[in-house]
Amino acid sequence: MSPLLVLFSCFVVCLAGARPLTAQQPAQPGTTKEDDDVLKAGPKDPYTGQDPAAMAAAGIVRYGPFPWADFKSTTDIDRVLGEGRVLWLETAHFRIGCNLKTLPMPQEQEPRKVLLDQIRTLRKKLPKVPEKPKKLDPWLRLHLNAQRAEALYAEIATLLGVTDQTFTGKEIPTGPFLGMPDKYLILLFQKKSDMARYMERFCGVKADRSYRHYHTQTFQLLTCMAVEGFETFDDDAQHTHLIYTLVHNLLNGYRGFYYDLPFWLDEGLAHWYSRRVKSTFINAVARPDEAVDQENQHEWPRKVRARAQHDRGFVPFATMLGWQKREEMGYQGHIQAWSRVDWLMSLGADKFAPFLQQLKSIPLPRDGTTVPRAQVDRLVQKALMEIWSLDAESFDAQWRAYVLATYPKK
Repeated sequence: MSPLLVLFSCFVVCLAGARPLTAQQPAQPGTTKEDDDVLKAGPKDPYTGQDPAAMAAAGIVRYGPFPWADFKSTTDIDRVLGEGRVLWLETAHFRIGCNLKTLPMPQEQEPRKVLLDQIRTLRKKLPKVPEKPKKLDPWLRLHLNAQRAEALYAEIATLLGVTDQTFTGKEIPTGPFLGMPDKYLILLFQKKSDMARYMERFCGVKADRSYRHYHTQTFQLLTCMAVEGFETFDDDAQHTHLIYTLVHNLLNGYRGFYYDLPFWLDEGLAHWYSRRVKSTFINAVARPDEAVDQENQHEWPRKVRARAQHDRGFVPFATMLGWQKREEMGYQGHIQAWSRVDWLMSLGADKFAPFLQQLKSIPLPRDGTTVPRAQVDRLVQKALMEIWSLDAESFDAQWRAYVLATYPKK
């Protein structure tokens, strides 16, 4: 893979609901209660005891320290953030760092049931996990997020029709990780200050809420978030945001990363997967000229239908192709990009594999520059026609018919 691949990053600001985070009082100079949670949890995983057989059964390759990105290791990160303040775990396709604080189990019936279902699945691999825990401790949160990441990876690999053995040659793309040469990276921070220190020291950028970054020396894609940066961020919100950011990285990394997928498709797929997590948290931001009611901002099918029923109420596909920056999308752009993908998925998810393969078949320019957006857009239109017999106008018409026939009015 060429070292001239472009830097990939996206600062994500999310519309969030109701209540602000409660400020924490310091437990001792330089340490907060969130730090205490991870420090008290200790470096030894209580659910495996770091026993090799238990680790293998749980799909755990190793704990830290281990190599990270751009020839740095988790030890280098610990020196910057503080020893013992991050729990490190590696799975088949991810390297994960986590210092999320302990959370109580949700009291609401539906999110509690969903979480208990996930814990039930986790207990099949980690029988020491309580059947009905009273709280989510730092190690349990790490294991839950590792399980979520690997489950998503398996789904995306199935969508793309690939396995770890698909990419074994020396040509571009190369590497078993959907065509990338090394594992995908996840950092889950409690505090914005920790994320900011990592991003500035190891990525050379300023970000403290949510960021996706391409480590260009070792060709690895990172998703990083700090839950302190969001107004409402319970476990289901953190879950949906993790899925949203990982879909971006997994699909852009497919067959090697050397240009961004078109925004409508990139965002649409990320929303399609993440919105299956039941949460009122949404991964979108409104433009200044948009008025969005926060009470029902998560009710996307109804809101899309209200726009699609009017000839000038929706965003035409020709406009979507012209988006040059994600900020241009706004709330309506995000929810309608999701809906476009929702309709295409209804026609058969198996068609996405040849579609995405065509989009990732553009050869890397010989001069090492990025692929021009106009070239990508032409390829999108060609692939839409070949696979779904859609031009811009028929895409609009057939999508609208699906929305009006399928989505609720109220």
